[in-house]
Amino acid sequence: MNLDYKQNKSYGYELTDKKKMSARERNVKERFALLKKSRIFPPADILEVGSHDGLFLKMAKESGYGVLGIEPNTHATKYALANGIETIEGYFEESFGQVANRRFDVVALFHVLEHIPDYADCLSKIKSILKHGGCLILEVPNEKSYRAKKYGKDWMYFYEEHLHDFSPERIKKELSQLGFEVTHIYFRDFDCVHLSLRALLDRLLPFKFRSMNIKIRNQIKEEISSVSDTENFKNKSKDVGFFLMPIKVFLAFCVKILKRGDFIMIVARKNN
Repeated sequence: MNLDYKQNKSYGYELTDKKKMSARERNVKERFALLKKSRIFPPADILEVGSHDGLFLKMAKESGYGVLGIEPNTHATKYALANGIETIEGYFEESFGQVANRRFDVVALFHVLEHIPDYADCLSKIKSILKHGGCLILEVPNEKSYRAKKYGKDWMYFYEEHLHDFSPERIKKELSQLGFEVTHIYFRDFDCVHLSLRALLDRLLPFKFRSMNIKIRNQIKEEISSVSDTENFKNKSKDVGFFLMPIKVFLAFCVKILKRGDFIMIVARKNN
């Protein structure tokens, strides 16, 4: 994790960027729909590790879930607290003592696990605070994704901020060893329908859009921001406009059916 992450002001600035917030809200709605599809219903208590501004937890709270976040970034934490989302400021490892005696129905980590040095210890701690039959929800880049294989070491999610690379097989095996049973695996992207036309085609065609991939990869390394934000708003101006939306919806459908998304979202239940 970037040493400056706690005070990284760009995380504060992006909270006031209406376009980025709109994209993130759509992304959160997709995650929330998958939560319900996985038969996790209110009044379940949810802990999100790396909760950022609390957007996911806000939607959960409004739907009747109990919520708590842990977030190291000062600006994002203040934003979440100001919006009524109970949030502990700090990294999970240093904040664990504050939740060690609590029990949750769900613990969620969206694009967090790959940043944690000792992720196995983190998962063990999470297991200890889950109720029996409770759910762990993980979302990470998929090192076996279509574009990861196509671009190899140049794939935009192979960079030093990510300390670990995960595939569905690896996650499933390691969670099983820790006493979890994987019940659902979803292949997805951030805000897929609203990606640029070129970004969608990159997920479907064998041709390499190398300049776009490397440019976005470098920007991610600099900003540590989501690829959807970059692809949506750096390339959106290149799209012709509204009349392309039916085409993009169809392409996004193809990406979903063919499981060409860059990320995997995994739901696993605690067995013992």
